[in-house]
Amino acid sequence: MVTGFIGRNEETYLLKEALHSGQPEMVAVIGRRRVGKTYMIRHVLEGACSFEMTGLQ
Repeated sequence: MVTGFIGRNEETYLLKEALHSGQPEMVAVIGRRRVGKTYMIRHVLEGACSFEMTGLQ
């Protein structure tokens, strides 16, 4: 599977799996700052989210 993200195949697979599961899902993506978490989520889900929360812990 080619995702356009180097080294992020597992993460993009998990996001797509949650999106297409047919069940309500909540996904928490955590990690160091400035590594592209938000960009990856927005790119993979392409506006399919009905709710998004970003910010500090």
